[in-house]
Amino acid sequence: MPSLQLLSSLPSHSEPAWAVTFNPARSLLASCSTDRTIRLYSYILPSDPNPSLSGEGTSTSKFPSSSDAKPVFSLAKVIETDHKRTVRSVAWSPDGKNLASGSFDSTVGVWEEVIPIDEAEQEQEQGQEGVFRPPREGEEDGENDGREKEWECVTTLEGHESECKSVGFSSDGALLASCSRDKSVWVWEVQPDADFECIAVMMDHSQDVKCIAWHPQEEILASASYDSHIHLAFDDPDSDWTIFQKLHPKLPAVPLTLSSTTSPQSLISALIPSQAEKEAEEKLAVPPLEEDETVWCLAWSPCGRYLASGGDQGGIRIWTRKGSQPDSPYEETLHIVAHTRSIFSLSWSPSPSSSSSGSDSDLGLLASAGGDGKIVIWQLTSGEGEGAERVKIAPIAAVRDAHGVSDVNSVGWCVREDKKGLGVLSSAGDDGSVKVWRVVSED
Repeated sequence: MPSLQLLSSLPSHSEPAWAVTFNPARSLLASCSTDRTIRLYSYILPSDPNPSLSGEGTSTSKFPSSSDAKPVFSLAKVIETDHKRTVRSVAWSPDGKNLASGSFDSTVGVWEEVIPIDEAEQEQEQGQEGVFRPPREGEEDGENDGREKEWECVTTLEGHESECKSVGFSSDGALLASCSRDKSVWVWEVQPDADFECIAVMMDHSQDVKCIAWHPQEEILASASYDSHIHLAFDDPDSDWTIFQKLHPKLPAVPLTLSSTTSPQSLISALIPSQAEKEAEEKLAVPPLEEDETVWCLAWSPCGRYLASGGDQGGIRIWTRKGSQPDSPYEETLHIVAHTRSIFSLSWSPSPSSSSSGSDSDLGLLASAGGDGKIVIWQLTSGEGEGAERVKIAPIAAVRDAHGVSDVNSVGWCVREDKKGLGVLSSAGDDGSVKVWRVVSED
C-alpha cells in the first residue's frame, strides 16, 4: 500500500502560507503568504526516480520506494511584492514564463523574469520606443552580460472592489481569470507586451467567490462560492461569456469505510478518528450546519470529464459530464466523507503510471487537505456499473498533522509538460511552512 513521504520542509514564510503551485515547464515551485511575499523554490529531480517504471527494477509498483533517490529542493528567490495586503493566490501560465498573483488588496499582479535595466540604460531608452536597437553582445545567445534575471511585476490588473481570492490561466494561456469577495469573476485576454484586456465580468454569484478553475483542455471556467453554488461559464459563440450551468451540491455523503484486514494500520490511524477523538468531538456539541455548505475549492480531472469540489462539510463531491458539447451539463455523481473539517484545497494529477486493471480506467490521483490538518491521497477510477458509468474513489495514503496543529491551506501536484515529477506534492499551511511530499510504495 502506498504512503506519503515527507521530502523537504522548505524555508518558511513569516506568516500563514496560502497557496503553492508547480511551474509546468521549469523546475520551480511558487508559494505566497500573508507576509506579502512570493517564494520561488528550485528543485532537481533524480535521474531515475522510479526504476520500476523504466523496466530496470523488480518492483511492479507505479510509485517509487521510500529509499529511492529523492528530489532536492532549495529556496531560489524571495519576491518582495508591491501588494499592500495578503497574497492569497498564485498561478503559472502554461509556458511557465509568467506568474499571476491575487491579493487581498483587490489587485492581480503579473510577474515575468526580466533582465534588470540600470538607470543609465533606462534614461537612454526613454523615448526610443519603436527604434531598432542592435542586440548587445551575448544577447543573441540568450546571455545577459552576467546580470542575473529578476522577477518583475510587468502588469497590475485592477477592477475588483474587494479581496481577490483566486487567479488562474486557461489551458492555452490565452486567458487569465480572477475572482473576489465582491462576488465577481473577471476574465482577461492576454495580449502582447504584457497587456491584458478585460473581456468579461460575471456577477452571477450572490456571495464571496472563493475559487476559480479552468478546464484542462477547453475554455470552460468553474467558480465556487460562499453561496454554495458552482458556476460553469464559457464564451458563447452567439453571445459573450455566460453561465451555462449552476451546480448545487445535494447528494448525501457516503461514509468512509476502511477494512482492518485489507487497509494498512497507518491509513486507518490517519483517517479514522480514535475513541478519544470521538469523545472530544461529542463534548464540543457543534450544531449541524443549517445553511448549505460553502464550496471552498475545485479541481478538474486530467481528462476534463470530471470536476471535484470540497466544502465546509468535509466531503469530496465528484461531478460528471453528460455529453461532449462545450455546454454539456455536469451531474453530481459521488459524495464521500473525506475530512472532519472544511476542505480548503484539492489538486488532481495523472497517476505516475497509466496502467489500469480490469475494465476500470485510471482517472489519476486526487489530493485533499483542509482544516483538520490532514493530507489525503485518493485513487480514482471509472467503470461500468448498473448500466452507467460509475466513478470509484478510495484513499491510498494519508498523513495527520501535516503542518502540526495548523490548517493545511493548499496542496498542489507537480504536473509538468515532460511528465517528470508525477507523484510529488507540495503543501502550504497556516504556520507559514511549505512542505514537499511524494507518494511511495512500501519497501
